Amino acid sequence: MTVRPTGSLVLDLVIAVHTVDRPIRRAVESVLGDSDDARVRVTVVCHEVPVDDIRPLLDGLPAGRVRLIAHTDGVRSPAGPLNAGVAAATAEYVAVMGSDDFFEPGAIDAYLDEVERSGPDVLIVPLRHQSGELLRNPLARWRHRRALSPVRDRLFYRSSPLALIRRSLLAALPEPFVTRLPAGVDLELSTWLWSQPIRIDFPVDLPAYVIGADAADRVTEAPRPAALALEPLRRLLAREWVRSLGAAVLHALVVKLLRIHVLGAVRARRAADAWAADDARALAEVVRGGLELAPRALEPFARAERSILEHAAEADASGIDPVLAAVGRADAAGWADRTLPRSLLRTFDRESTLRRFLLYRLDRWGPS
Repeated sequence: MTVRPTGSLVLDLVIAVHTVDRPIRRAVESVLGDSDDARVRVTVVCHEVPVDDIRPLLDGLPAGRVRLIAHTDGVRSPAGPLNAGVAAATAEYVAVMGSDDFFEPGAIDAYLDEVERSGPDVLIVPLRHQSGELLRNPLARWRHRRALSPVRDRLFYRSSPLALIRRSLLAALPEPFVTRLPAGVDLELSTWLWSQPIRIDFPVDLPAYVIGADAADRVTEAPRPAALALEPLRRLLAREWVRSLGAAVLHALVVKLLRIHVLGAVRARRAADAWAADDARALAEVVRGGLELAPRALEPFARAERSILEHAAEADASGIDPVLAAVGRADAAGWADRTLPRSLLRTFDRESTLRRFLLYRLDRWGPS
């Protein structure tokens, strides 16, 4: 058992919980491990649920390393309690996690050893689904682990700031997580972090953060209209600090938003009756807004996906049917249309579908 001296707090880790049905004890125990390491403290923010209802779930855990605070805002969103937990932090680094999630054994100790040894501003942690699948994002360059680039290392594909973040970085952000949104509350924070001139490390060979799969009512995964799902993107693209980013950074960001968020929203809503007029309008506005900032963002996309996005950009005028028809054609497309861009000169573009496929297939995640 490792014992650290009292007062050597390095990490405040924040967990928001809104119901006694969450596996909160599993989450907290995975942070504390089986040591008396005083470098980490867990703050459980009880959101719209009495502290006295949550406290018994954590009986027997060291009181000095676990604190519970109450937060009431009447909003069904994790943003408020996460902001409250971050505001209560005093350690050099701060991190957040979901109450459904947990860390692999030894993860926190390994992360703390890494930040104490290397001193990054942000330490991105590896992610794994509870099923066992490792999430290979961001797709960093071969064997690159330290001082990552937002463009060359594709940092924007890590949409959630699941990382150890130097707390002083957040001093200028009174609300790091966007309030009044049911989901996507961390998109602005992660985008801001990845685009800052700071040192960002990603030790992919360390134990992982595990995304739990046993919650039936995860707040951020509840079904919602497309316009609401796309609202975080609309807000982000309108931010002045985003619009002032360099051309290469904007290109990388917009490609990611279109690939992950826009195409994801469309493919999740394949029935025409899932789209109201304001949903189609929001879709078109987001796509056009992204292309305004990064006019060449469609070039790396495979032909089939590019067709979906081109129709999406006109959905306010032409309706959602052409978009959904393009989705159907993409589903039935052959290898070339699903993989290759219109211009073969962009076949091995950093953001091309084929290059991403090859990078996923290669064993690029071994020790550096």
